[in-house]
Formats: sequence, structure tokens, C-alpha cells
Amino acid sequence: MHASDAVRQHLGTGSVVADRYASSVMACHAAVKRIALDQVRELIAPFRPYLVAPDATFYLVSSDNSLKERMGIKTDVKQDDTDLFDVPGRLDRLRENFLSVAETDPSAVVLPTDGRSPDDLADIIVTNLEGRRAQPDRHRHRHRHP
Repeated sequence: MHASDAVRQHLGTGSVVADRYASSVMACHAAVKRIALDQVRELIAPFRPYLVAPDATFYLVSSDNSLKERMGIKTDVKQDDTDLFDVPGRLDRLRENFLSVAETDPSAVVLPTDGRSPDDLADIIVTNLEGRRAQPDRHRHRHRHP
């Protein structure tokens, strides 16, 4: 809810990019706590109307090898990062949860990351967002009946 408040505040001055929004919270919480994703969906459901709906949510997908490579050069490794490989089943649960969340997310854009640099990914995301902006808003041009 705090993130949505911040998004609302900043949307008044321009675009907002958020890392780890509602979909991440659901997928991660269920994986870490080893509870069913449906339980987390039920818990967040009453708050959904309050949350700002994203225009696009990019789900970054990588192979184990690519993920290990990226973690090997990451400078701010945290326990959540190392737990991906150290806690049995954590990475599999997390991947499964993210794919499940993406399947029901109307803003989902699944983006494979293998073989792509951070700059490549940023370019793909910017191009996607610019393409969405260029599309006419269907709701803005509703026909009015007398």
C-alpha cells in the first residue's frame, strides 16, 4: 500500500518504474514461507482495489546457469540471493509462483534474460513501454450515444 501511495504521488510528475511490486511480493512470500500461492492471493485480495495497477509488469526469466553467472558478479548479494540456491526447492517454488502470477496478470510481459546484458534488457523494456504509449487508448475515444 505504501508503494502505491508513492506511485500515485510520483505519477503526478511523470512515469514511475517500481522494482518488486505486488506480483513479486506474492510470489516471493509464498515461496519463502512455503505456503500456497492461492493463500497469498486471498490475503492480498481485499487490498487490490487500492493498489495502482501497473501498465506493464516485466517478468524476467533466466536459466540456472545464467542466474548463477549474474549472482557471481552481483556486488550487493544478500541472504535472499544465496537462499535461491542454498535452500532446497526455493528457486523452483519461486519460478513456479512467478509463472502462475504472470498467467493471471493482464500487465505481464515475460522477458527471457539469457544472453542479454542489462543494457539489452533495458532497451527491450523501453521499446515495449514506448510501443504501449504509442497505441491509442481505447477508452479515451468511447462513442457517445444521444
